Amino acid sequence: MSIRPNYIPKILIIDDEPFNLEFLEIVLRQKGYNILTATNGRDGRNLAEKELPDLILLDIMMPGENGFECATVLRLSPETSEIPIIFLTALDDAKNTTKGYDAGAVDFIIKPFEYKDVIHSIRLHLKISESEKQLLRSGSTDILTSPAPNRSSDILLEKGARSTYPDEPVQSGSFIYEMVILSNKSEAHLLLNFSPPVADHEIHQKVQIMLAENTGPLFTTSETLRNVGFKLKSIIGDQSKIFGAFASIDRETDKLTVANAGDHALIFQKQRREPTLIERQSADLGTLGRGIMPCATYEMKKGDRLFMFSRGMLASFNSRFEAISELKEACELSAGVDIDTACQAAAEMLQRNNEKLDGILVAIEG
Repeated sequence: MSIRPNYIPKILIIDDEPFNLEFLEIVLRQKGYNILTATNGRDGRNLAEKELPDLILLDIMMPGENGFECATVLRLSPETSEIPIIFLTALDDAKNTTKGYDAGAVDFIIKPFEYKDVIHSIRLHLKISESEKQLLRSGSTDILTSPAPNRSSDILLEKGARSTYPDEPVQSGSFIYEMVILSNKSEAHLLLNFSPPVADHEIHQKVQIMLAENTGPLFTTSETLRNVGFKLKSIIGDQSKIFGAFASIDRETDKLTVANAGDHALIFQKQRREPTLIERQSADLGTLGRGIMPCATYEMKKGDRLFMFSRGMLASFNSRFEAISELKEACELSAGVDIDTACQAAAEMLQRNNEKLDGILVAIEG
């Protein structure tokens, strides 16, 4: 009796061009893959939710819902958030590749393509996906025995490029804030909110360990937040909802990348412009499993500022919308002063009747 493989990957191809669809289907079936096809983004998403393919090949230029939009929606659905997406595109400029990675793509295949390149990319990302599953399954137990992270560094960061209120934040059960030094010109900031509060000293230490193990050149902004959220949720369980935002600033390339799975927006203040709200891009942490959440990339020049704040800083207001509107205005009015003064002024505006708030406000300058 013949032997068959235990695992035959299922691949979904979404492309509105019949020739591409037929060509890829024939080639991949010959290689032994199970194939599903769709000719538009909406049908492709419905098929993905129903069949749960192991990988998706997604065309960018399609009528109606384009590939970027389709990928973003797939990333926001718990059923499909973990599926690797490879874009098929003739758009190989930096702007579109950045947009694609922000939408959750793991790779691009540029048209016209050689079928061997397609086979190689599919095989590579299926293996990576399986390795990530195994890594994250073991991560929640490994974290319990991991050594404390090394906080010393000989990297000199630019002075005056960041400020917090209060200056020395006290430990709180409702939030955790950590900064990661990536290089002398790049850094990252993590802000987690817990509802109800559960962030004791032990949880805080574990978050520090997770950050040390999931930052650096091997990890994107979205991957870091995904990994920390996934592992933290496996420890906390249903005791608390975890909301978080992770922002990476690269002053070498003037880029800000934000993954926001928080319960409120962040404020991005460019010089001489009205502040932008960076809205929530994903459900609370841990709910998407291994899924890579969408992120957003902005140009961040010297003097531009990002404001992150815990939900406790908004407690003096009747509505979160009112509080963020007031904070947005304060950020704009203080754009011309130094970052420490701007951070202090914004925080004081949030404290009505001198109410002491259990929270933190973080300001970072490009």
